[in-house]
Amino acid sequence: MKENQNFSVVNLSQQEIPIVVEDTKTRYQWVPVGIIGPDDYFQNITDSYTTSTTHAACVEGIADLIFGKGIYTENEGFSETLGKLIPQEEIKRVIFDLKLYGNAAFQVYWDDTHTKVIKFYHIPVQNLRAEKIYDNPKIENYYYCTDWMDQRAQKNKKKIPAFGTSSEKLEILYIKNYTPGKYYYSLPDWMSGLQFAYVEAELSNLHLNNIENGFMPLVMINMNNGIPAPEERQTIESMIEQKFTGTRNAGRFMISFNDDADRRPTLDTINIDNLHDKYKYVAEYAQDRILVAHRVTSPLLFGIRTQANGFSSQSEEMKTAYSILQTMTINPFQNLIINFLDTALTLGGYSESELYFEQLTPLVILSTTAEETGQTVDEVQEDINDGSQNPAAIEDEGAIDTNIEDESLMGYSRSNPKFAREYEMYDDNGNKLN
Repeated sequence: MKENQNFSVVNLSQQEIPIVVEDTKTRYQWVPVGIIGPDDYFQNITDSYTTSTTHAACVEGIADLIFGKGIYTENEGFSETLGKLIPQEEIKRVIFDLKLYGNAAFQVYWDDTHTKVIKFYHIPVQNLRAEKIYDNPKIENYYYCTDWMDQRAQKNKKKIPAFGTSSEKLEILYIKNYTPGKYYYSLPDWMSGLQFAYVEAELSNLHLNNIENGFMPLVMINMNNGIPAPEERQTIESMIEQKFTGTRNAGRFMISFNDDADRRPTLDTINIDNLHDKYKYVAEYAQDRILVAHRVTSPLLFGIRTQANGFSSQSEEMKTAYSILQTMTINPFQNLIINFLDTALTLGGYSESELYFEQLTPLVILSTTAEETGQTVDEVQEDINDGSQNPAAIEDEGAIDTNIEDESLMGYSRSNPKFAREYEMYDDNGNKLN
């Protein structure tokens, strides 16, 4: 007589390399952007930040360095106006979005005559979707919705014009960098490390499960009393799970009462050799790849200590690492933001903004440089600020006018077009305003 056996095979899910897709073929007027699902890009990026410790430390640390001590102007007459136009807290939020998502946005308010910008506010970029351009040379509108995954919330979405394309009082100044193959959105500079952020998250789940299971090895329990009904099997599984899983149940033992020794349950331990070393290697490799993706020259700058630092002393490491990070990572972010703001302010009625970021330099670097040069700490900080000022924000009397008036020479599908008024406005008497 053939005995019945009950054996299940579990297919483990496979994670593919994240590919970001701008879906322009939908029936929507806006462009969804997704990685795994149709419009889950921003949610996946947010999840990677909240579940990966190394990734979160890099995003927060670099965002803080980009913001520094805030944004200021060399034009003393414009200083007070700048403080009212763009609050520092709004700048800080925009910088954080730009670092985390690769995209950021201001909501810009004009005066009643649409000739002067009166306020810049941060707007959560994950709530914005770009309108399809169709035959237009650039994006003219953005849609705002608090939850793009909720079909009911989409019904309450708001359509807001892009900066410099309308006469509306509220416009969206969308900040992004060039990304090959993308037009509507850009990718963060650390995008190649997204899967390693997932790895760190899964490793944390693994260790949490080990703790909850009392660090018990993988065990197969064989019940030798025949195959019970599905309902009875579920009851037995629930009882075993309740009694022997969780941190409070670690160290418990099992008692089995049997009327026949041949029918006693058997426990088979499934041992995996060198599992601890394998997990340690994966954890270290994932952390290293995340640091590389963020272009972190020294983890010490963000409070992350690794086994190999590569310098003879921590002071030397931090000084050299900060210099490289400032040049290769921080300055490009600051220049991107200043260029967008400078262009927007010029169009908004402020001709000489002369913006710059006051740098946030580690004290150990300031003090060491001051000792070597014979300067004070404040003088060293001032030299660093002057050396890292965005050249595009400094007026050049010999600059060539690069404005293209001939529309036939203007290219289409530009990834980061400059703002320019493409409309005319008149007052109630028919007089031209611009």
